[in-house]
Amino acid sequence: MSRDGDGAPAQEPCPDTLAAHLSALGVDGGAVALYVALLTGRPAPPASPEARRALLALGLAAEVPAGEGDGGDGRGAQDPAVALVPVPPASALELLSRRETLRLEEARLAVARAYERYRRRTPSAVGGTVAEEVTGGDIERVLGEALGGARREVLRFDSPPYFWDTERGTKEEVGQLRRGVRYRVVYTRESLARPGYLTENVQPCVDAGEEARVVSGLPVKLMVVDDRVGFVSMSIADVDVSRSMLVVRPSALLAALRALFEAYWDRALPVHPDSGAPAPGAARPGPAERRILAMLVAGVPDSQIIRELGVSRRTFFRRMELLMARAGAGSRFQLALQAQRRGWL
Repeated sequence: MSRDGDGAPAQEPCPDTLAAHLSALGVDGGAVALYVALLTGRPAPPASPEARRALLALGLAAEVPAGEGDGGDGRGAQDPAVALVPVPPASALELLSRRETLRLEEARLAVARAYERYRRRTPSAVGGTVAEEVTGGDIERVLGEALGGARREVLRFDSPPYFWDTERGTKEEVGQLRRGVRYRVVYTRESLARPGYLTENVQPCVDAGEEARVVSGLPVKLMVVDDRVGFVSMSIADVDVSRSMLVVRPSALLAALRALFEAYWDRALPVHPDSGAPAPGAARPGPAERRILAMLVAGVPDSQIIRELGVSRRTFFRRMELLMARAGAGSRFQLALQAQRRGWL
């Protein structure tokens, strides 16, 4: 039996999770399916020449005589005597990560340039100002007025630092969710790892109907209310230093900001997806177990979950073992998927 670096038995990779991670790095869908099949030994659709070439070009696989490979899904349609086998991915993953980082930076710069072009071309819109800066104590007042007037939808990037009362913001959002305002929020892992933030601020909103997803990082602070007003800071660090934000009225800039939100929303992972009602006759885990599952799905580290629960490591890992056994899961990834499918969250 293979073992990981800590001497524990190595867990089989979850194909769905591997595919999601590779897609997040920008790997083409056909190449993802082929690579996952090579790594897991599971069947896959016949490999297209394009998928093979993509894996070879990325440095994730190499061609060998069929007798030396696994003889499975990696065999070429053009030459059945040649098999495809995975190779150490360190260099390829580094290249993919840098490429994705560069792409996100380009998106950030594109929004900034769009605003500058619009500002130079159209200083005002429909008799009013397209964008204006608010600073200091005015930030919370203007945000509160805009959110108080929300009627349909609020889109938000959530990441530290926070310059408003998050507890009050949570109560106001829950009230709006209950009267039918839709909230879609993209969180950073840094925000979810803050002590108490997931359970005290995020979870109550998700329980009330907020749609929440998570990414590793965000380029700006952003909020769009009903497509009628947006709030953006072009640098998260600037908010903490200068305590200023840009208020954006309906314009090409506001449309660009919404497009930026949708781009991150599409690539983000669910924090607590709408999984429907539990299967008939299937009892849901208790509140403590559901908190563990919610934090597990959000990617919160074990040490942070233990602090949030206020239990010992032994108790935490025992609860994890019981949950995995109950779900019939062989790994934490499988446990998270089963929890979503069974409506436990």
